[in-house]
Amino acid sequence: MRNLRVITLLFVFIGFDATTSTAQDQKRNSSKGDNRIVKMEMRYTINVPGKTRRARFLLLVPSDLPYRQRIINKKWILPPTKTYQREGGTEAEWIFDKPKPKIELGCILTIELFPYDFSQRFKDKKKGSEGLKPYLKEEKFLEKSSPSIISLAKVAAPKREVGEHLLESLFNGTLENLKTHGFVDEVRGADLALELGGGDCTDFTDVLVTLCRVRGLPARHIRGVLAGPFARSDTPKHSWAEVYIPKNGWIRLDPYLTELGQAGYKRLKNHYITLSYDRNDEIGNYWRYWSWGAPISVTERLDCGHGVFTETVGASPKK
Repeated sequence: MRNLRVITLLFVFIGFDATTSTAQDQKRNSSKGDNRIVKMEMRYTINVPGKTRRARFLLLVPSDLPYRQRIINKKWILPPTKTYQREGGTEAEWIFDKPKPKIELGCILTIELFPYDFSQRFKDKKKGSEGLKPYLKEEKFLEKSSPSIISLAKVAAPKREVGEHLLESLFNGTLENLKTHGFVDEVRGADLALELGGGDCTDFTDVLVTLCRVRGLPARHIRGVLAGPFARSDTPKHSWAEVYIPKNGWIRLDPYLTELGQAGYKRLKNHYITLSYDRNDEIGNYWRYWSWGAPISVTERLDCGHGVFTETVGASPKK
């Protein structure tokens, strides 16, 4: 019996050591020593100046994503009523009946970011909970049946091109047909952006994602935040793309920053915080609110350590 215990314990420790070693190897291979630790504060103040019967608030929050980001710590400023796991992130929901005049909510996170660009291909080959079909379909703002989109998809890349060569041709075709217009305060979609000849990061991403889908490359529009410096007139909120190449897996691309000369097709800075893979979720644009009765306002405060972005939406709060 004594010998049996020794053998059993030895087996357990060998198994534990192998599992630990595998996890460490995966982390080491994914980071290449260029990991970043980022502190992110997402704070929202709801002002209720009148008799509001009910208020609802939705917020996109980062989640763990293999090879991209790991949530080290998350502290809710006010615990949400519910949370929902979505593709690429978490959706938090707060519901208030007879809300108080002032409510603060959101969360404070510590996030470990891993480098993830063309050089990191071959790592993430996961196809998602529903496979790759959702990333090939036509949807709102990603109009793959648009004649102008189809035409550009054919012109930008020869019919025989596939895989990485096809992706690079479509990426270059996007840049050749769009110019940066700065922040655009309207939702355009790929078809209108191409017609107008440019737009902001959302428009560049819409066009690239739609071109890829037309040519059979699964692609998704990513919404997130850049943990880096930004101009006072700008925002750290940003859109970029991920495209799935057979045998390679998902590849992150940023056509807008590449056009600005702040990124490259194959090299991206390690400052991308992903919030969502869904271009058309209920929230629509990072956060959203509803109110019943007197109107309310929401003031956003977003801080990733490189300046504070603030914005107030809705009725003016009482002074």
